[in-house]
Amino acid sequence: MAPTMRIVVTGYGVDVSESPLRSQIAEPLRFLGHEVIAVAPTSAAIKWGLNRYCPEMLVVVPAAGVPDRNEIRMLTAASETVAVCLHTGPSLQGATTDLSVLDDDLREYDLVAVPDLQTFDEYEDLGTFRLSLLEPAVHPPALMNFVPSERRGIVVVGDSDPGNIDVVLNIDHLDDVVVMGEGWTDLPLEVSTVDNLPLPERATLFAGAHLLVELPASLAHQSAVKKSVFELGLSTAVYEAAVVGTPSLVQARPAVEHVLEPGQEIITFQSTSDLGQLIPLLLADHQETTEIGEAAWSRVTADHTWAQRWRSFLEPWVDDVEVDRAEEVSYLGEVQVLSQAG
Repeated sequence: MAPTMRIVVTGYGVDVSESPLRSQIAEPLRFLGHEVIAVAPTSAAIKWGLNRYCPEMLVVVPAAGVPDRNEIRMLTAASETVAVCLHTGPSLQGATTDLSVLDDDLREYDLVAVPDLQTFDEYEDLGTFRLSLLEPAVHPPALMNFVPSERRGIVVVGDSDPGNIDVVLNIDHLDDVVVMGEGWTDLPLEVSTVDNLPLPERATLFAGAHLLVELPASLAHQSAVKKSVFELGLSTAVYEAAVVGTPSLVQARPAVEHVLEPGQEIITFQSTSDLGQLIPLLLADHQETTEIGEAAWSRVTADHTWAQRWRSFLEPWVDDVEVDRAEEVSYLGEVQVLSQAG
């Protein structure tokens, strides 16, 4: 086995600097020492990448418009490349992949990765030799350039819809409330609003707050992904906030305790109607939020990084190259300073 691989990745956003897919795929693989080439999701670009670089592996995120799995099979068979279909699945925010076609993917791809244990269990009878679990995570080095500041108030993350607007109306009298998401800027609210920020600015925003509040997925998004909020995992913002030592307040659902321990590493609420009273109580207890934020940091950086996910996934092909955890999270001192500033 070789210590590193040459990998071509494709899918909408993989070759865009601020795409989430870069921090999920390309950057963690490069962090592990692999040579990664991102190409546009077209047949011509994929064929060029395979012919030009002769990679051992092609990773495809199968969003709408990406070449058909049969075409991917022909291209990779000709180049003798392992074809991997990476499903991101329905998430709390952003683009999704269609998990209903997994049986077709398992026939045509060499390997198929799914994002949750429920889906893995559902399809494992079709052959676990082709099926892998690659759960959501975060790439801490991508957040290292955040700007430390004194912690103030809260950051509310989520898109506007009638239920979420009511939540913000109930807390807009509080000091230092920032709402991040789509559809907020034109609403008559007494809070600061921002669109989805680039990752370094987002990390700085989270690092300057006592608490991140994750709103439920909008009804439009739930309809689009055909999942209720209770079937969806945590948003990427929760993982990112944990990397900078900021605790999150999220709606209780099965996916939460699979990632973080409620009451110790994350805070949960049962109904959005509870938030008007719960948030002021949490903001009054900086010691508790600081301790939960530090516990979340420890858990996420120990168990939920993309580098760890990819290292395990690629283990059959490569010698394990140890990456010092201190290198991956070398900003520990900065996180402690941020917590103390609160």
